[in-house]
Amino acid sequence: MNTKDVIIVKAREVFARDGYDGLSIRLLAKKAHIASSVIYHHFANKDVLLQAMFDNTNTELGSLRKSLPETDSVYDGLVQQIKFQFDHSQRIVAVLKYYMAYRDSFPKLTNGFVPPKAYLHIEEILDRGVKTNEFKNQDILKQAKMITHMINGFLLEYYPAKISVTEKDALVKDLASFIYRGILK
Repeated sequence: MNTKDVIIVKAREVFARDGYDGLSIRLLAKKAHIASSVIYHHFANKDVLLQAMFDNTNTELGSLRKSLPETDSVYDGLVQQIKFQFDHSQRIVAVLKYYMAYRDSFPKLTNGFVPPKAYLHIEEILDRGVKTNEFKNQDILKQAKMITHMINGFLLEYYPAKISVTEKDALVKDLASFIYRGILK
């Protein structure tokens, strides 16, 4: 991994845990075991660094999501997506905290600030459920946004605590069941 990538990975780690105010170039340099000047060589300032971290993380998440297998049902898709979110919680939380820190740079939506990329995968799962007649076409876009907010709330609550595989599996299934029952009504 090159120096620039190390800086981005360490920035994501610190930013996910401590947010915008908790990330300083000095702290990041210490965590990355490099001089602050090296960070400034690659990134003009903290905001430029965080934009690079955000872009890099979104690209990584997109690649990881593309490798997920197609599921047979909406319920299975929800389980898979929720598990994915927990399995990649540091990346997801870093992206969420970026949204919160830079929300003025994102368009205000009627149901919060979640940009379309954030709920696209849930929307695809719900759309598949309509096409397979698992449920009737309701307001999929609104549901996808609300489901995404719900899942993200759990991620923010749990991160950075380490949860056991058993606890994670139970939480994923409980969340998926709750969401699925809500969709069917």
